[in-house]
Amino acid sequence: MGATCMTAILVVGHGSRREEANEDVRLAALRIGERGKFPLVVAAFLEIAGPTIAEGYAQLVAAGARHIIIHPYFLSPGRHTRGDIPVEVKAAANCHPDVTYQITEPLAAHQLVIDASIERIRTTVDAAVPRFGKVYLVGAGPGDPGLLTLKALRLIQQADTIVYDYLVDPELLDHALPQVERIYVGKVGGGKQTAQEQINRLLIERARSGKLVVRLKGGDPFLFGRGGEEALALRQADIPFEIVPGVSSALAAPAYAGIPLTHRGLSSSVAIITAARAGDGEFTTELQHAIAADTLVILMGVAHVRRIAVALTAAGRSTDTPVAVIRWGTYETQQTVCGTLLNIADIVERERLRAPAVIVVGQVVNLRHQLEWFGKAFSHEEQMEVAA
Repeated sequence: MGATCMTAILVVGHGSRREEANEDVRLAALRIGERGKFPLVVAAFLEIAGPTIAEGYAQLVAAGARHIIIHPYFLSPGRHTRGDIPVEVKAAANCHPDVTYQITEPLAAHQLVIDASIERIRTTVDAAVPRFGKVYLVGAGPGDPGLLTLKALRLIQQADTIVYDYLVDPELLDHALPQVERIYVGKVGGGKQTAQEQINRLLIERARSGKLVVRLKGGDPFLFGRGGEEALALRQADIPFEIVPGVSSALAAPAYAGIPLTHRGLSSSVAIITAARAGDGEFTTELQHAIAADTLVILMGVAHVRRIAVALTAAGRSTDTPVAVIRWGTYETQQTVCGTLLNIADIVERERLRAPAVIVVGQVVNLRHQLEWFGKAFSHEEQMEVAA
């Protein structure tokens, strides 16, 4: 076998009627040879299984070994390592007087054994700790599927569960896995509602079952999307989460209507507000606090457009202030009407505009006549005739 095979290793296990235990010894011998770069390693057994110590010893001698290291595959010193194995090895060696041998000490409390034991204990402890999934609060954008972010798309493609709202374009769900769990929790004004507490519990339960949960919200989750409430509920339940911002309709709908929210000489400030009170959706007068902004973007307000116009006028805005109402912004069915605080409510009623809609108030609305590029338009004459 050459000089490199002069020293050989005999790994000795106890032997068991359970073959899986014997295979463990054989596998250990194989790995000792591979990791230690020992070219000649054989597994043998004290009893029950084969080869016996004498047979394994003889195999190594026949393969060219002239010095054999016997390694008891036992952790602790005892009767087998101190008595039985030395006796068996000596008997085998007497048949091969030209071959020398040594017997290693049992591993016992060797530092490497302690380290391996600690690692095994920690692995077991970690496995006993519940492994939670994760919740991603994802902005689905304003409607046009092309405005979905790349990260949002990737998460939709990977999700185990998608919890989605009324304003999420169903086309986005086509990117999900076929087996994904889809749960609709839409909230429609005056229609069926899913309680926020129920949504919070749903997210927590799915995450605790180890799922990757995508909470898909129209627009941006942190802009009138109750994303903060859901994030707080997840934090209190020790559920890991991430926020994935989305393009808000507050920005996208005016852009698709050809209305820049800021424009040099016309508007250097913007306020994004809601006209609907949390909980019951009734009109809120808090919008008067944003009166100082050059441009107002009002969400969830089309049902209260007449009261909005009255409140803004009472707060000091001129009745000639331009106003635009954009329904289904960024969708192919987008509708936009323009007027003033004096007549916009009549125009909206005439055109029967309903939610979802974004209201823009300010001089920048007048730029739409030059920048209009998308969606269904209503002529200025059509819009003005109701003011007569």
